[in-house]
Amino acid sequence: MKVPIENISFYESEYHRGDKIWNAQTLYDFAKAKEYPILDMPLWNIDLTAEPFECNQLHSFIFQCKRVRDCSLDYPIILDDVGQIADGYHRLCKALLEGKEAIKAIRLLEMPTPDRIENE
Repeated sequence: MKVPIENISFYESEYHRGDKIWNAQTLYDFAKAKEYPILDMPLWNIDLTAEPFECNQLHSFIFQCKRVRDCSLDYPIILDDVGQIADGYHRLCKALLEGKEAIKAIRLLEMPTPDRIENE
């Protein structure tokens, strides 16, 4: 018998900053509408001290490992308007594990309207 491992789709991915929340799709659509360029971002300058996802239990760790394994490097990561990764930590992990030197990235120069604000 196989142990089921949860899955999450791109359309369920969210970026939280303070009380503001953006869907990953919103960020990509905004970047496309603004025609922000896709650039190669060197991986040697990435701050690896971020805690982008909770992994304090084995099932959480396995879930995140599955997401890294299943993600595609064909899509750029998205940096927010202050340079933080808003979407793409799993792709970043995959690129590092595969020994890549750079990853495709889009840097937002401004943020779109949040999809929702917590406690509103």
